[in-house]
Amino acid sequence: MFAPEATRPDQPVLYVDDDAASRYLLVRALAREGVSVTEAAGVHEGLELLKQHRFRLVISDYRMRDGTGTRMLKQAASSGLLEGIEVLLFTGSTHIEGGAGLKIIPKDGGTDNLVAQVLQLLGRPRLPVPPERTLVRSELVLYTAGRSPASMRALRQMKTLLARYEPSQVAFTVIDLAEGRPASAEEDHILLTPTLVQRNPRPRTWVVGDLEDTTLVEDLLEHSGVERRQ
Repeated sequence: MFAPEATRPDQPVLYVDDDAASRYLLVRALAREGVSVTEAAGVHEGLELLKQHRFRLVISDYRMRDGTGTRMLKQAASSGLLEGIEVLLFTGSTHIEGGAGLKIIPKDGGTDNLVAQVLQLLGRPRLPVPPERTLVRSELVLYTAGRSPASMRALRQMKTLLARYEPSQVAFTVIDLAEGRPASAEEDHILLTPTLVQRNPRPRTWVVGDLEDTTLVEDLLEHSGVERRQ
């Protein structure tokens, strides 16, 4: 049986997910609520962090490159690493083996639902939003394929377009599928590149192509309430 070396009161949450985009969005959302998160990019790294530190809450994806979240949690529990620790499964998978007794939150519900659950489990109220602070109103993910001409053109178009909007109101992530295919690409049903996905607000929206015409993206931003820079 392992004994964690030290507690991490400054970072009470461990989030295990091999999808960098999902980690980015959740870490950013929780940071706005004053909750710091330790990230793990897979099952092996998650187990190592659980051996080294004690957390108040563990959030895990289900299907990852080096195993499943349920198997990781089962192994951690059998080693005494989860005693007194809350556990949440945050996943886009519909078929989950070994998930009995676990609280499962679907990724399709967006990060806001998960943030509310985390704050409740940690016994923290939602922070009031100061007048000078603006919430993220649109979450965009651009899937590219290396340095292909279409991908590079789409990236340039997005950078030029977003420069005209308030940066604090848009969470923009680029995922290069030439470096591997993360779970988010399956959840977003990516078949072609470049593809831009607006994950939030719902419903999820896709724009396929090099974004030579950004009119549709501008419409998405406007409908999401993203303000133009003055």
